Amino acid sequence: MNEGELELVGFRTFFHEFLRVLYYVRSILLGLFLIITVLGIVIAGQESINIWDGIYFAFISAYTVGYGDIVPTKALTKFLAAFILPLLGMIFTGIMVAAAMQAIARLYKIQGGRNE
Repeated sequence: MNEGELELVGFRTFFHEFLRVLYYVRSILLGLFLIITVLGIVIAGQESINIWDGIYFAFISAYTVGYGDIVPTKALTKFLAAFILPLLGMIFTGIMVAAAMQAIARLYKIQGGRNE
């Protein structure tokens, strides 16, 4: 291998490093997951739907998918679905992307040290 070249890293190696990075932010991710779940239970109570449907709706709203199979009718649930849940989902997604980038950076640094 020439100087300055980097070898490809396998998915398994990346995934292992990714999980190591996620370990450091596990409490934040768990907190976001629990908040979304609790808001789903609140939505279920407000909309008089099954708790599992409320949780499902909360996660679908958080990740801005919005299938439209469950539609909020109350002002509170509309607010949660339009503003709060998508914000929480974006934070969750941002942390996951940052963790993936950190894992790549760590592998790049490790590999760079090996080539010198």
